[in-house]
Amino acid sequence: MTTERWNDKMIDDLAATVEQTTRNIEQTNRNVDMLVGAVNALLARDSQRDEEMRQRDADFQQYKLENDQRFNTLLEEVRFLIRKLGENQG
Repeated sequence: MTTERWNDKMIDDLAATVEQTTRNIEQTNRNVDMLVGAVNALLARDSQRDEEMRQRDADFQQYKLENDQRFNTLLEEVRFLIRKLGENQG
């Protein structure tokens, strides 16, 4: 009888340990899922920020190119006017 009670107690203790371990694993899995979600959100935000930076850089390069073209056009007009002044004075 004593052995049976001891066996029952050990089985009950083992069952409680298994049950607690199962709850711990489930909680760990939820925590891992939340962490994966947070990391994925961070990666998506970083990817979006990188794309915005690339777009900003492309826009700036286009702006710079247009300004260079305007400058060159104005420079050519100034040179043309200087030549005309030189021809009129000569």
